[in-house]
Amino acid sequence: MSVKFYMKPVGAIGTNCYIVFDTDSDICAVIDPGAQGDKIAAALTEHGLKPAYILLTHGHYDHIGGVNQLRKAFPEAKLAIGEKDAEQLQDLEKSLAASHGFPGRGYIMEADQLLSDGDQIEVGPLTFTVIDTPGHTLGCVTYRCGDLLFTGDALFRGSVGRTDLYGGSYSVLMDSVHKLAGLEGNLHVLPGHGLDSTLEEERLHNPYLRKRSDDDLY
Repeated sequence: MSVKFYMKPVGAIGTNCYIVFDTDSDICAVIDPGAQGDKIAAALTEHGLKPAYILLTHGHYDHIGGVNQLRKAFPEAKLAIGEKDAEQLQDLEKSLAASHGFPGRGYIMEADQLLSDGDQIEVGPLTFTVIDTPGHTLGCVTYRCGDLLFTGDALFRGSVGRTDLYGGSYSVLMDSVHKLAGLEGNLHVLPGHGLDSTLEEERLHNPYLRKRSDDDLY
């Protein structure tokens, strides 16, 4: 197995959309198509790839905005999200779409599969393992595929996701990022925004992986 990925920044705030595949297969997964579904579909066609799954790390507007366009181009692709974030796919307020000027039906959708901690998703020869990492939202998940760790808005390079939105909790997020830090090995951290990193870099330099409370940061 040889895992490869393309990263496509999409939308006004540059959400990292990932196309993940095995070099010996044309089957892939698309993680967080947050906008510009037509751009993502064109990239898939250009590379001769077919998405078996669209995997969402969470249900915020900037991670789901390209889903419906992508599903129109590839109707066979299944949509999956953490079970506690499924409500956001039906609620423009909870997904923040309405408050950011996106009131349209393009941000309403229904998942084909709801995910829990430890679930495994087969995409061609690849296996994605679901890791519950709530705190940014109620049902944020991280996807692990080999040495790749797609952390969404839970863990960033040198930081973590915000917790002041619907379903957010600082203490819960701290538990989640420490859970990720406790994984064995120096995994490749691929966040929902910004630059990539490694777990070792985050263990050493991310202040949130060394602190357990708001008071500790000051």
